Amino acid sequence: MDFAQFRRPQRYIGNEWNVIKKSHKGRIPVCIGYPDLYELGMSNLGLRIIYSILNEESDIVCERVFMPFDDLSQYLKENDQRLFSLESKTPLNQFQVLGFNFNAELNYTNFLHILELGGIPRYSHQRKDVIVLGGGVVNPEPIADFIDIFVLGEFEAISNDLIKILRSTSSRQARIEAFSQTPGFYIPQLYSNNLENNSYLFKPLNEKAPKSIKRVFVKDLDNSYYPTNWLTPHTAIIQDRVPVEIARGCPNLCTFCQARKQYYPYRQRKPQKVKEIIKKIYKSSGYENFSLLSLSASDYSYMQELLDGVLDYFREQRIGLSLPSLRIDDLLGPLQERLQRLKSSSLTVAVEAAQDKLRKDIQKNIDIKQLFEAAKVLHSFNFKQIKLYFMYGFPNETNEDIIAIADMLKELLGKSNLKISASVNVFMPKPISIWESQSLEDEKILEEKRALLLNSLPRSKRLDVSLPSTKSTILETLLARGDRTVGKVIENAYRKGALFCGDNERFKWAPWKNAIEEEGSAYQKILKTQTSNFAWSFIDK
Repeated sequence: MDFAQFRRPQRYIGNEWNVIKKSHKGRIPVCIGYPDLYELGMSNLGLRIIYSILNEESDIVCERVFMPFDDLSQYLKENDQRLFSLESKTPLNQFQVLGFNFNAELNYTNFLHILELGGIPRYSHQRKDVIVLGGGVVNPEPIADFIDIFVLGEFEAISNDLIKILRSTSSRQARIEAFSQTPGFYIPQLYSNNLENNSYLFKPLNEKAPKSIKRVFVKDLDNSYYPTNWLTPHTAIIQDRVPVEIARGCPNLCTFCQARKQYYPYRQRKPQKVKEIIKKIYKSSGYENFSLLSLSASDYSYMQELLDGVLDYFREQRIGLSLPSLRIDDLLGPLQERLQRLKSSSLTVAVEAAQDKLRKDIQKNIDIKQLFEAAKVLHSFNFKQIKLYFMYGFPNETNEDIIAIADMLKELLGKSNLKISASVNVFMPKPISIWESQSLEDEKILEEKRALLLNSLPRSKRLDVSLPSTKSTILETLLARGDRTVGKVIENAYRKGALFCGDNERFKWAPWKNAIEEEGSAYQKILKTQTSNFAWSFIDK
């Protein structure tokens, strides 16, 4: 196939630096996928970890697949060809195992599209040979009918079990039975999970199905696997830098945050281990931009020690460093001198709410006065841009809270020479967060608040603000909180052309609206938390 005829052919060539290619003969063929374009999927650390772990096994070959763009999709359909893996161009229906990393619910229809293009039956009960695994989800129920086995938790914690089962069994049925008896794996077809009398009742359908479904996690981050032969694309990707994870989880209790519970407990990597990873990746890839990955870098106990250990190396090699979200007092405190020594870098501050009272309600402890003090000194660092995160739609929020976001940005523009990138999202009551039992605010009110914010924002070439559409927020909340009935909606919307729903420019509400009406999904009940428990309540957290 001549990939030059397609837009950005580098998406499909699969011949990157440090790519792993093996013969399928005598090996268990596995393909892992990310249901979005290559440049987004290759920015996903989880995919890289899985790819490297499996390929370290001599009797397993692990390849990759991503969502193709429209031109390739159309070509495959018109020429009756199957979607293929990047490394060997093997059609997906020739793999024994397909694994998908879901970290965005809006990609569910993309996933169905990959299955169709690859010649894989959509529903679990229709498959005879291939096993489809899913991971990265907190609430698996909306796509439970399409997935054979879910990995609940962190892949590194169950990778050895997965490899042993693939080696010791060969048939689809034998493998599913073995996975069902192993902690960290959930086989939805062995259970019913129905809403009865306003409560979800989760029941095993046979005696062999375990009554308890547990999430698994890595206990020792220092000794867990981390890829160092860094797969280096020949084209720009969304996060075009190497993320080095310094901590997993978060010790804070922000009421809206799902990630804290999803990656619980809080664990840290020692500075020496982080430094070792950085040097190995740089040596293998030559990447010139790195980032320190953590949900809350300010809580990392060894930040000063880590920066002292790597800054000279970064300066000698002319490597850029991006820092994850820091507390503002870090900019004015002991890290200030160290930050000044960095090559051109970026900085992220998660503010969430612009007024003190609302920040207290959501348990986000930030002194905004310090942000403005920091703005005065940031220009003396090598920082060119600061990224701020805000949210609206919180319980007990007022219009003054919305206007305060715009006022804060205006003041910050006046007190700094930095470019400001502000991402303003809507509060969604995500599963397993402290506020999982809250309701999504009414659509009409959300639209009014969105319009108020847009009309209040200052106009400046140095300010870039991104906001999702209210409709996409409603959909994401439905897909995050839904039960198995939502699976019919996903399938129907896909048949009506819903694809790339995570892309603001391509998102269309009409297919979803029609699918919801046709399937009779009581989505308002899901959005408004009108049940005594939740579709995901069966998972032992």
